[in-house]
Amino acid sequence: MTLEQTRKYRLKAVCNLLRKYHVNAMVLTHNIDQFYISGFFFYPEEAVFVLSPKGIACFTRQLYMGPFGKFAPDIKTFGHDTDQLDAALAYVKEKKLGPAGFDAAKEMYEAGKKMRAAGLVELPSLISKLREIKDDDELKKIRVACRIAYEAYEYIRPRVKTGMMECEVAAMLESFMRLKGATGTPFQTIVAFGEGASNPHYKTGTRKLQKEDAILLDYGCIYKGYTSDISRCWWHGKNEPAEYTKIWNIVNKARQTGIKAAQVKTPTKQVDAAARGVIEKAGYGVYFTHRTGHGIGIENHEEPCNSQTSTAVLTAGNVFSVEPGIYLPGKFGVRLEDTVVATVKGPKIYTRK
Repeated sequence: MTLEQTRKYRLKAVCNLLRKYHVNAMVLTHNIDQFYISGFFFYPEEAVFVLSPKGIACFTRQLYMGPFGKFAPDIKTFGHDTDQLDAALAYVKEKKLGPAGFDAAKEMYEAGKKMRAAGLVELPSLISKLREIKDDDELKKIRVACRIAYEAYEYIRPRVKTGMMECEVAAMLESFMRLKGATGTPFQTIVAFGEGASNPHYKTGTRKLQKEDAILLDYGCIYKGYTSDISRCWWHGKNEPAEYTKIWNIVNKARQTGIKAAQVKTPTKQVDAAARGVIEKAGYGVYFTHRTGHGIGIENHEEPCNSQTSTAVLTAGNVFSVEPGIYLPGKFGVRLEDTVVATVKGPKIYTRK
């Protein structure tokens, strides 16, 4: 589909959902959802959309009028350097588009208060629900993002040397991915050496790699607005501790088991249980301290999640991580993560060539 056809298709999908809530229009301020609808990236608080069966209207700063107007000539665009929300609400009233609603979970307090005062009703995150199932174009972009991330791992591993700083390795990773077409990273790149690998959310620093050290990488990239996520671990040195080898193999088995469980129509909590069960059976359950995975798309943490409390069921087109881990405080840790897509033919790993 062309971008214009995609916009029409997604607008229609939103309007179909709105009817279930007896609402005719939606005022949209969340920039990530705006990207999903339009294909154009605005920074937060730079634009307000009005979605209705009559089309999409965009209220944005004057500096966007030229580039956005050229990018999306099918969208009515109005220049307002201030008070875009007021202009959008006035437009809803003038064009008699109501009743209208807004995504209450994603709205800033003051904006939400203003929309309620204007008579708009609170809606659940309808666009987030649509975003859970990726179309063919989205899957192609995520696949490229994942391939770039995997190739970065292949590039970086033989180049990591004793004495290098964590931040130095992170810079090499990010530079490689940008040179391959990535436009940025969806989260702060994690490079952890030694005991730092025992912290799942370690902050990359200036620690230098020693001759015998654990290495953990957790990173991803953004390609044409879509993200990837990958984790890899290995021992740097010739004297790998037996315990490290043991937990690496357990985590790897948990990863493989979790991916195999990720079949269409399977509750995501069963994916979590499959991976977690391997680690618990091996006696390390207390050291697996986070969920098995999360949705991946325009944002790096979306629904559906592979967690113990999730009520989601996998559908073809869902993209998510499978990332079990074992973290031994003060010693080292292992997390092995792949980005996976659910298909009718079974789960497919994207973080590979």
